[in-house]
Amino acid sequence: MFDFHRKSDLVEIQRSHQALAGAQAKLAAISRSMAMIEFAPDGTILDANERFCQAMGYSADELRGKHHRLFCEPGYAQSAEYQQLWRELGQGKAISGTFERLDKAGREVWLEASYMPVLDEQRQVISVIKVAADISQRVVQEHESESLLKAIGRSMAVIEFTPQGRVIKANQNFLDTMGYRLDEVVGRHHGLFCLPHERESAAYREFWASLNRGEYHSHRFERINKQGQMVYLEASYNPIFDSKGRLYKVVKFASDITRQVCTQQTAADAAHASSMQTDACARKGTEVVQQTVQVIEQISHELNEAARSIDAVSKQSDVIGQIVLTIRGIADQT
Repeated sequence: MFDFHRKSDLVEIQRSHQALAGAQAKLAAISRSMAMIEFAPDGTILDANERFCQAMGYSADELRGKHHRLFCEPGYAQSAEYQQLWRELGQGKAISGTFERLDKAGREVWLEASYMPVLDEQRQVISVIKVAADISQRVVQEHESESLLKAIGRSMAVIEFTPQGRVIKANQNFLDTMGYRLDEVVGRHHGLFCLPHERESAAYREFWASLNRGEYHSHRFERINKQGQMVYLEASYNPIFDSKGRLYKVVKFASDITRQVCTQQTAADAAHASSMQTDACARKGTEVVQQTVQVIEQISHELNEAARSIDAVSKQSDVIGQIVLTIRGIADQT
């Protein structure tokens, strides 16, 4: 009986050792690929692996004995939220999320991390292990993309559609341009903004078919606002794909160019009217010139006639002169 219990105890011990060895092997594997740091229940640093030290710019010796607040901004370290974090960890609650921390140089480091309390046999917290991945580069890129989209949204009208053409959301610039509220357009089809003959055309169906094929469209579009007025948009329709290459939405970026188009149209109309007026003036001038030419030709004709008359008188004068000379000669002889 004693031997049986003794053997059972040995088996149980062996199993415990195997479980411990397995846990240690798993922990070592995690440590090779992840940043890890261990804290006392009050937040004092016990140890940190090389990956964590590289991420934060410290050596392990510089960290041991320091408090976790070393990685936090002073304002956050003094906050009730920070105190609540360690209170919950001390109660054995695991906490995961994305955390902003500071490295040795005071630069922002973003960690995707899990704080995992380690419990003893009495369910008391004896330490807290933090396993983390440095996602700073990804967060910076996401922030840049978000800032870029916000900048675009401040200056442009933006609206998103499902691949079938139904409105997902629209920014305030778009709503102001088209005269709608957000709840009036969400779920409605893009055809709401189009002229009836356009949305019923084969070309319109092909337009959405091409977007579903991933084709990009950018040019000037005629649209109708809530009041039924024409709105001209310089816009681009951009198909957006997920990580597996599947189209999941279409984003439209647009600028309202209605005023410019109307100004150009007014200028064109004025130029046309001016051209018509100039053409009429030119025709009138031509008529005047033609009349002047006719008058000049008439005067020329009359002058020619007069010249011929003067020539005839001159000839008659010569004859008379000859007759006078003859008479004078006879008189002299008499």
